[in-house]
Amino acid sequence: MDYRRYIILLSMLTLAMAVRAQSVEDRKHMHQPDSTKNDFEEWLRNEPIRPELHDSTAISPVVPSTMRADPSKLKPKQPPVSINIMTPELRTDMRLAYHSHWLEEQRKAQQGGAMTIGVNPLSLIAIVIHKLFPKHKSKKQRERERLQQILDNY
Repeated sequence: MDYRRYIILLSMLTLAMAVRAQSVEDRKHMHQPDSTKNDFEEWLRNEPIRPELHDSTAISPVVPSTMRADPSKLKPKQPPVSINIMTPELRTDMRLAYHSHWLEEQRKAQQGGAMTIGVNPLSLIAIVIHKLFPKHKSKKQRERERLQQILDNY
């Protein structure tokens, strides 16, 4: 009787581990490698202790331009637009292209069908437990069977 409890406990723990393995965890809880810390420490060692004095003449005001730019030169040239008039032949070609693309997608989906089938772990565990343990009988049923057996043997 005690071994059943252990098996049920073990199966529940296994199920919990399987569910946890499929969950997505935040990246902040995951440990980052130590290389970032080492890189930061190396960068900090290479930094100068005192800031360098900057040259004040490096930044000088720009003389404003009196000329205005031509707006047509600022805008890039657009390629010429070709207008396609929808003809019945073109409409048929478009429909055939759409249907061939749809058929190709369906074929690709059917090729990988075996990979997309999943197994429900709860149903698998329920089947295993059902096979391992016989049907549990109530106390009244066991007493009735014991009395029936006594009557049969008498």
